[in-house]
Amino acid sequence: MEEFLTGAILSGIAYDVMKCGVALSIDELKQRLKGWLITDSELLALANEMKKLELTDEMSETAIERKIAGSPELKQLLENIKLASEGNTILQHHSGSGDNIGRDKIIHSGK
Repeated sequence: MEEFLTGAILSGIAYDVMKCGVALSIDELKQRLKGWLITDSELLALANEMKKLELTDEMSETAIERKIAGSPELKQLLENIKLASEGNTILQHHSGSGDNIGRDKIIHSGK
């Protein structure tokens, strides 16, 4: 079962970071989202959308979650970010001829 990053999880991260007096930066988000499958471009987009919400350290976690829930752009981003599974995760980009085998390849000679 795939678990997607939710507004509740993201609001908890934002709240924890801001209550410590730390800015919600790309580096801070990257550190907090280590267990999630997120690209650098998604991370940048996430940080930019979070900045647009104008969150403050005076807001509650619930207020932050409501702001996140009210952003269609953030909702779309969150749907693409999945929790890294404990099994093998193989990400491949393939172009050209040949095959795209991610694990052991078994070739039967037909004998």
